[in-house]
Amino acid sequence: MRIKAVVWLQRFVAVTGTCFALASLYSACSSNRAFGDASTAGAAGDRGGVPNGGSSGASDEAGSGNASGEAGAGNSGGDGDAGAGDAGAGDAGSGNAGECTLPKDCEGVDNDCSQRTCDNGKCGFDFAKSGVVVHVQVDGDCQKLVCDGAGAIKSTADDTDKPTDGNVCVVRGCKDGVPSQTPAPLTAACGSSSQFKCDGKGNCGGCQVDGDCGLNNLCATYKCMTGTCMNTFVKSGEGNLANLAGDCKKNVCDGMGGQTTIADANDLPNDNKVCTKDVCTNGTPSNPPLSNTSSCGTLSTCDGAGACVCSDPHACDNLQCGVITNGCGAQVTCPNKCTGVNKCGGSGNPNTCGCTPTHALDCGSQCAGIISDNCGHTKDCGSTDCQQVCPDNCGSKSCLSTFCYCTDCNG
Repeated sequence: MRIKAVVWLQRFVAVTGTCFALASLYSACSSNRAFGDASTAGAAGDRGGVPNGGSSGASDEAGSGNASGEAGAGNSGGDGDAGAGDAGAGDAGSGNAGECTLPKDCEGVDNDCSQRTCDNGKCGFDFAKSGVVVHVQVDGDCQKLVCDGAGAIKSTADDTDKPTDGNVCVVRGCKDGVPSQTPAPLTAACGSSSQFKCDGKGNCGGCQVDGDCGLNNLCATYKCMTGTCMNTFVKSGEGNLANLAGDCKKNVCDGMGGQTTIADANDLPNDNKVCTKDVCTNGTPSNPPLSNTSSCGTLSTCDGAGACVCSDPHACDNLQCGVITNGCGAQVTCPNKCTGVNKCGGSGNPNTCGCTPTHALDCGSQCAGIISDNCGHTKDCGSTDCQQVCPDNCGSKSCLSTFCYCTDCNG
């Protein structure tokens, strides 16, 4: 009976083992089928298919759909991983949204035809309409500077912008944007007090001395040569005249012997502040503040309102404690971060964490072993010379256990 029972048991194990193997094989096949489905879903994501949201690759949902494919397919979801999830524009869109907070944060320079803009964190430009007249012009060139509608400045003909040289016996004008000149008629008056007449050839005759032609100044020189006024005038916009520094303006000659004032973008209004800009805008001075990210020195940053503020956020690093003077020269109280045997002001260093030992590490007559104090400092007495530790009257010295002994005393 025992032998039959054993045989029956062996047959049962064989049969159940086969069933277990078949069940495992079926499970593996099911897993492979699921694996293939997930891989297919991943590939659909790569093709922009709907199953894993690949068609909306420009949004964050494409990334999550891709992740689902990766989890289902295990290591074989590479096709799904290569889908639009990696290059999802949703991540890129939010990452580049912070180019600016104000127009002044953007690159470039504002002028009459182009103004910087900051719209939803994106830098851009606002262009003036075509034909808008630029403030700064060149006098007497028969031209007018205007905006072209795309941010640039262009020159157009302006026959009202007539040139002048101060010689009243020459009539200057413009024709289709080109300067022209003709002699004044014989009836035109000339001279320092209009006491003479023009000769019809562009000259003022009848003078006897230089003063008859005019009074010299920084913009004109008057000469009477053989009865004719030969006057010299400094060109319009030029001249070595006195100027007020920092008003964005420049005093120049007007081309007729007199003076005028024009805008000067190089005459900056320097307010000697490190957190402001020195700006000239069409002859108007200003000092706008720098952004609050601008550095103005060691440990110092501009506050966005024109002031330089010193800040030392790391003053209490390196186990500083108590009241200390930071890098800005101000007193600050650091929290007590000392732990264990360390105390604030320990080791004889004020405002620093450390431990002051209650006794010195002295080996004495100990010639072996390691000793320590209450602060965790240690000393190896194994380097101690036994000859130096024992009294000099010892004839023979030896280190027994950890102490030095005299084995032969001489006194």
